[in-house]
Amino acid sequence: MAPPESSGDVILETIEECFERGWTDGLPVVPPTPVGLERMLRGTRRDPKEVIAILPPKSGVLTVEKVALNALMAGCKPEYMPVVLAAAEAIADPVFNITATAISTWGRAPLMVVNGPIRHKLGINSRSNVFGPGWRANATIGRTVRLLMRNVGGALPGELDRATLGHPGKYAYCIGEDEEHSPWEPLHVQRGFGSEASVVTVFNCGGPHQFGLPRGGAETILNYLTDFLRSVTLFGRGGAADLTIVFDEEQRRILGDAGYSKRDVQKFIFENTWRTAGEIRAAGSHFLPDDSELPDDEKCRLYQSEDAIYIIAAGAGNRFGAFMPTSRSEPGVRGPVSRQIEI
Repeated sequence: MAPPESSGDVILETIEECFERGWTDGLPVVPPTPVGLERMLRGTRRDPKEVIAILPPKSGVLTVEKVALNALMAGCKPEYMPVVLAAAEAIADPVFNITATAISTWGRAPLMVVNGPIRHKLGINSRSNVFGPGWRANATIGRTVRLLMRNVGGALPGELDRATLGHPGKYAYCIGEDEEHSPWEPLHVQRGFGSEASVVTVFNCGGPHQFGLPRGGAETILNYLTDFLRSVTLFGRGGAADLTIVFDEEQRRILGDAGYSKRDVQKFIFENTWRTAGEIRAAGSHFLPDDSELPDDEKCRLYQSEDAIYIIAAGAGNRFGAFMPTSRSEPGVRGPVSRQIEI
């Protein structure tokens, strides 16, 4: 007579069943049991049946209950629910244009930046290894959004998700802003919220490209960054994309001590990320629409305006930052979306 199955065997079989049903991102998920769902829903007072949005690309019905189920599978605590719900509302906003993110061959992903007191309450990392592993809140909140895109929106890799390479942020892409160690106005205040509000802002980003150097002043840091950005292949006559930049604590201190505000940094990058039409032609680039009309000495700027450059304070100090190519914004049509977190 075979021995009875242990509870551990049942759990493992359930995890395997989740793989077979196509509910995972390639990593094991927490089995979505009724008891687990009930526990997760304790993190919100909203009606589980409330419809938040119709989520592209397959027009899945996004409800509070479905958010809770995917948060459970991602490994969230119930107290993470307010952040996850706000992020779900943000990606479902037509201005964010989740369809372009979900089916892009470029492999973009929603980058969530969390501001306000909720960061400390939930332990959302904004300092060392901010894009890396080790913090449950960052990893599981970010993972929930990916599972929602897959399990509700229908963006399955190899089917509607047509990313050529993708990047690790497509598993989880969630950071806090390091407001306390920054000379600059926090992102959520820039976007019109009160300083004590807790807010999540979602950007449509490629993977992070690190830049840094061991010594030098403010202009050295900015020149080093703009040298990276002036790659000919990024150029088009109207600007190829927007840009999101993370500066670590030491870079922020050096820039702040030199009198650079966020707006000053935006202006410097905008004014110094250009190449002439002749340089682009010489590289054999095809990124010049109607290039016959452009004289060789005409400056072609990478970004449409200073406002196309977003700056975030995150990371501890070692003079390393990161920049992320970001989908081009059109005010009121598409761009980053912010939502206040209902605590």
